[in-house]
Amino acid sequence: KIMRLSGLSLFSNVGIAEILLEAIDVEIKIANEILEDRAKFYQEVYPNADVVCGDITKKTIFNEIVKKSRLENIDFIISTPPCQGMSNAGKKDKNDPRNYLITYAIEVIKKIKPKYVFIENVPQQLKTYIKFNNKNLLIPDFLKQSLNEHYNFSDKEIINAADYGVPQNRVRSIILLTRNDLKHKWNPPPKKCNKIMTLKEAIGYLPPLD
Repeated sequence: KIMRLSGLSLFSNVGIAEILLEAIDVEIKIANEILEDRAKFYQEVYPNADVVCGDITKKTIFNEIVKKSRLENIDFIISTPPCQGMSNAGKKDKNDPRNYLITYAIEVIKKIKPKYVFIENVPQQLKTYIKFNNKNLLIPDFLKQSLNEHYNFSDKEIINAADYGVPQNRVRSIILLTRNDLKHKWNPPPKKCNKIMTLKEAIGYLPPLD
C-alpha cells in the first residue's frame, strides 16, 4: 500500500507545482503565498488546503506556517522561492532580498523536520551567493551546512524536463532531501526518454485555434 503524504507548499503562487500531486498520493495541507489574489486563486483550486496568505519573513506569518504544519504532521515540503534575483532573465542582483527567502524555508524545515523536502529553482541558484554570519556562501553550500545533520541530499542537482517526456527544454535546479533516519535516499528517477518529444507530437492532434 502506498503511503499518503501530507505536504506544505512554500512560495506556492497559484499551485502549478501541485497539479498532479494527488495522483501520487501527496496532499497539500498547508500553503503559503504572499500575494492575496494568488492566495485566493490557490484556495479556489485546492479547497481542502489551508492557505496562509502573507510574507514568510514576518514573524507572525512564519509562526503560523510552522504551527499549522505541526498540527497537520506535515511530512513533505515543497520550496520554490522566487528566482528573479538570480535568473538570467532578471537583473542577477546579488543583494536581491528574494535570494534570501531560501533561508526562511530552511528555518521552517529545521522546525518541522519533515521526511522529505523538494527545493526547486533556476540552475543559477547553484552559483548564487548569499551572506550569512559575515560570510559569502553559495546557496547549495548554505543548504548543506544548515541541514546535513538531519538530511541526506540527492546526488544530482540539475534536471531537464525534456528528459521526462515534457515537450519543453526546461532546465531546473532540483534538490531532494531525505531525513536521515529513513532507510532510503530520495534521488531523481533515471531519464525516461531517449528521444525528445516535440510540441507538435504532444498537442499536434488538437484543432487549430482559428
